Amino acid sequence: MDRESIDVATFLEEHAEPILLTATERLMRAHLAHYSASGREEGEKRLRVLLQLLAHCCRAHSLDEATQYAESLALERQISGYPLGEVQTAVNVLEEVVWRSITHDVPAQAQGYALGLVSTVLGAVKDRVACTYISEVSRLPRPTLRLDYLFGGTEGNPQGVGRQ
Repeated sequence: MDRESIDVATFLEEHAEPILLTATERLMRAHLAHYSASGREEGEKRLRVLLQLLAHCCRAHSLDEATQYAESLALERQISGYPLGEVQTAVNVLEEVVWRSITHDVPAQAQGYALGLVSTVLGAVKDRVACTYISEVSRLPRPTLRLDYLFGGTEGNPQGVGRQ
């Protein structure tokens, strides 16, 4: 079996239920505060959307929808207070389960192609999520350290604030 003889999208669709069951269990065991608070059903729903997107992108050989989804996901999760690490972990959980399914159920000679395709799509998602998070965080005003309060002297602290 060569790389053309494995339809990765069809494989993902046919194995969706066991992949989702395992990924959801692992997501809940990861004890991510926001995902745990959302509950198992919501976690599975989110993983299903990502798995369907993964299958679609593998079929289309296009990352456009993956990167668009990742941007909206990042903005939505960031607004909801999810730390970047939690979002990345959720994607990693699905990726790990998909990898295990491929290495278990796809003939060895077709695994490289399948794993490469899956990793490319999910890697693009993780990259865009991270870049979007960083971009949005850099737009937020950040409090700065008041150095004038730390250093004495009349020029740095004319009112004598902080002096004893």
